[in-house]
Amino acid sequence: MIASSRPAGESLLREKTRYERLGLTIELAQPEDLLVMMRATPEYSLHRRTLRPYQEEASSRVRAALLDTGRAQAVLATGLGKTIIIAEVCADLLRDGVVPHDRILVLAHVKELVHQLQQNFWYQLPKWVPTHRLAEGEIPTYWDGITFATIQSAKSRLNQLPEFGLILVDEAHHIGAESFREVLTDLNPQLTGGVTATPWRGDGYDIDELIGPAVVKIGIAEGLQRGFLAEIDYRLLGDNLDWSFVQEASRFGYSLAQLNRKLIIPTRDEQAVRIVKDVFENERRHTAIAYSPTTVHATSFAAMLRRYGFRAEVMSNETPPRERDVLMSRFRAGQLDVLTTVDLFNEGVDVPDVDLLIFMRATHSRRIFVQQLGRGLRVRAGKDKVVVLDFVTDLRRMAEVIQLDAAVRGASVEQLGLGGRLIEFSNRSAGSFLREWILDQASLFDREDDATLRIPHFDFPEPAPPGGVQ
Repeated sequence: MIASSRPAGESLLREKTRYERLGLTIELAQPEDLLVMMRATPEYSLHRRTLRPYQEEASSRVRAALLDTGRAQAVLATGLGKTIIIAEVCADLLRDGVVPHDRILVLAHVKELVHQLQQNFWYQLPKWVPTHRLAEGEIPTYWDGITFATIQSAKSRLNQLPEFGLILVDEAHHIGAESFREVLTDLNPQLTGGVTATPWRGDGYDIDELIGPAVVKIGIAEGLQRGFLAEIDYRLLGDNLDWSFVQEASRFGYSLAQLNRKLIIPTRDEQAVRIVKDVFENERRHTAIAYSPTTVHATSFAAMLRRYGFRAEVMSNETPPRERDVLMSRFRAGQLDVLTTVDLFNEGVDVPDVDLLIFMRATHSRRIFVQQLGRGLRVRAGKDKVVVLDFVTDLRRMAEVIQLDAAVRGASVEQLGLGGRLIEFSNRSAGSFLREWILDQASLFDREDDATLRIPHFDFPEPAPPGGVQ
């Protein structure tokens, strides 16, 4: 069937006749046919998601904040349904006729997010709300309803854009960037809002200045407690490398932090792959993402994984867009076991089947760590948990995991028990790594929203009291 927004012309009818002579049956759905079909369809998609109670409350709070103050910010961990919430807000506001000009602009920082947002909105919107894309040269013919745009496309066409009554920013921690501030200042909507899982910015910019303080805050710990996120089986795997020897052997005199980014040790990677293979096969994992320190390492690590029988590919910012789309399609279809990357999966990628995360890189950014961990937190039928294999023990990351574990264990909710599996040490050499890290004198202020470092307490046996001297 060919659906057309315009009446069929002579050229289309000739092509139709030509293909029918070859034995193909072709039907045309012209504008009047499409209108009849639309009137006969239900108001909402059959796949519309029913909101959980916390999502209904979040939607109500965001709506109320927008109407009362003109600004609204929602902070929800990855996997808790940020897109569903803002889609419901948009639908309610348009239905009640309270969006000035009946036009909404949803901004994202990359085109992949724009496409994903528009598709996910469709499930929640009534059929009478039109949607448009402003990205990659695609320009709407009219603007009523909801327009999804990259910030780059919006900025380059500021003088062509109409007035929008509401602008919403996905991954709103980017809102402090100059491009976002310029677009928001120029368009000056009456209503402005944003959603994010990680409200912290490395440059210290306070996103509350543009979209107000958060009216909803639901983090990973609460999501775990309430069973809305996949359970985390987090394993810290220390190694027995003599880092002092490695530093001395390095021709460039790299520090430990620099070695994490610049050094590739094949034997260490091979041992990591053996552990990954054991976990993948014996614990029946489905798909995995491996985070590398560099694209060079991601390429090398993917090759090592293939040597051990994995269907593995590398995807980075250097991968052409078309090839990236093909890899993601194969990954979602289960045709790949592992994708290795650097930072490409930090935001906005919906891959609920991922049940194994592999950290081969250190990051001192709480935002990046939470984003990367979030790729495995989405729930789906048959997914028991996400296993995290952390091969780069980092004290600040340990503090983050300990804090998460304490938040989950300290709650009064009992349905989720992580037991002793949240953190495991493969051997005692992890302690030497921590000592080396401390000697590396990394700045506490890299932990963007909390400069206080709390050393985690472990339940190791207390040493025997010192004896007397004779």
